[in-house]
Amino acid sequence: MVSGNLTPRSSPPRVFVDVDVQRDFCDEAGALYVKGSPNDVFRQLTEHAVARGIPIVGSVDSHAWDAWEFASNDTPAPEGKKPGFPDHCVKGTPGWLKVEGTLPPRFRFLPNVPAAPVDAAVRELATGTIHAVYFEKEVYSLFANPLAEGFLKDLTAALGAAPEFVVYGVATDYCVRAAALGLAQRGYRTTVLTDAVAGITEAGVAAALAEMQAAGVTLTTTSALLG
Repeated sequence: MVSGNLTPRSSPPRVFVDVDVQRDFCDEAGALYVKGSPNDVFRQLTEHAVARGIPIVGSVDSHAWDAWEFASNDTPAPEGKKPGFPDHCVKGTPGWLKVEGTLPPRFRFLPNVPAAPVDAAVRELATGTIHAVYFEKEVYSLFANPLAEGFLKDLTAALGAAPEFVVYGVATDYCVRAAALGLAQRGYRTTVLTDAVAGITEAGVAAALAEMQAAGVTLTTTSALLG
């Protein structure tokens, strides 16, 4: 885990959005490794957030052993065809864990459930009592977790000013795309760090970045953001 204490937050506020920075996606031995995953940059961003008091809102792919999208079982898909992925990010397994150095000292995970109390977690994150909140999900979008929508609205209100949501993680053409578009479509000021993402295909990455820009998402780099 990253060590350190929070410092007073600057204005206007920022919120870092850590998308699926997990071992099965980001480590070379992972079940669904995304080639070129910039793990050192992920660690740098986590350390910066802790040092500067920037809240982190993240997503984690979180599956049961018999998840419907796995090729290893006969569990039917809710609709359409099974994608047939290898088993990955099964909750509690090593591949489900965050990449070393990207989990801050104080954090909470929010389950993928229809409803649960989140007021305390919002207050903790807004005041710096905790550094990060991670939403468990089964499909691409952060907003697939029903708790995310209300949480982000309440967090924005608690911060006292509309924050800039800074998105990074994997994969650019899947979960990063879904998170950034989901934020932009809901009216949040959204930035993607192009050197802090990695994608599945070159064409998919180019198309995703173009789609995000068209939706009003700003593209920049870690060095430009951090100065």
